Amino acid sequence: MSAIALSGGLTTTEARADDLSPKEIFEEVAPATVQVVAGKQAYGTGIIYDADQGLILTNDHVVAGQTSLQVRIEDGAPVPVRLLASDPCEDLAVIKLATPQDDLKQVEFGDSGDLQQGDEVTAIGYPIAAGDISHEKPVLTSGVVQSPDVALSDQFSSPDLPSAVQHSATLNQGNSGGPLLNSDAKLVGINTYSLSGTEGQYYSITSDHAQPLLQGLADGKSKNNPGWQGLVALSDPDFAANFADEDQAAVLALQKRLAAKNIDGLYVSTVDSNSPAAEAGIYDGVVITHLKNTPVSTVPQMCDILRSSVPGEKLSVDGAFTDSGKYDDGTPYAFGDAWTADVTLKQ
Repeated sequence: MSAIALSGGLTTTEARADDLSPKEIFEEVAPATVQVVAGKQAYGTGIIYDADQGLILTNDHVVAGQTSLQVRIEDGAPVPVRLLASDPCEDLAVIKLATPQDDLKQVEFGDSGDLQQGDEVTAIGYPIAAGDISHEKPVLTSGVVQSPDVALSDQFSSPDLPSAVQHSATLNQGNSGGPLLNSDAKLVGINTYSLSGTEGQYYSITSDHAQPLLQGLADGKSKNNPGWQGLVALSDPDFAANFADEDQAAVLALQKRLAAKNIDGLYVSTVDSNSPAAEAGIYDGVVITHLKNTPVSTVPQMCDILRSSVPGEKLSVDGAFTDSGKYDDGTPYAFGDAWTADVTLKQ
């Protein structure tokens, strides 16, 4: 966990007469805030930012590894969407409604550079709750800006955020990908995560940072994405918390077995079909230890290498097995054995 020092005491910026109340902001933007669904599970929140094209912005970690995505718009039934492109190292993705929808609402972008410490902000999202997801509704939380533009770094299993709003509007599980709004109901952040061990500190990617990246994603140009998804650092103190409750005992045992063999790296939760990683023979459940002959033990380390790579480049990848089996030629391999592969990035 990284520690971000805050300057002196916070005071709320003096309200303007034309500022909208949180209730008014919610009424305006909730119709443009969608629940992202895969199967019968809710994975997060999205933001309709282009109603004419049916384009929705969300976090990459909301959609990573999901093969069949849908969204719920207000009280409607889930409707299918397709992933246009994603960038795991920016934690951004754009999805598109598979069929046109009438009377869609969209959020308007604001200037996150105008935010000041103490400004009031409102977050909207679909917190994950027990029971039938069709009964879940968007909720709002309000808070103040603690720092309008911070660089969040040194994470284990999450990418660095070069430009984020730190604020006190509570983000619960399921809020990822939802909007952070200023007092004019304009989008100033994409809600992303909180840090373990902290209270009342939440982080949203600034709209000024995200907006220039959207056209490339909407055009179907994924970046920094060889196809391995849900990377979790074996050195992450919260390693097990990245998995479903029912899997945590098993992954803790796996983490201990790998540590006993002095294996460090990134556990691969899923691999996209027809991706460069899949074509290279990499599959879910393995550990990546090196990329381009450089050790990788955290997601930011992986992202640094991917950002310095170019489309069409062949990347050498080394790792370790977490199971036993046989290669295509019949040669056996066992838990902890090393493997190598060459991954060619898409043009």
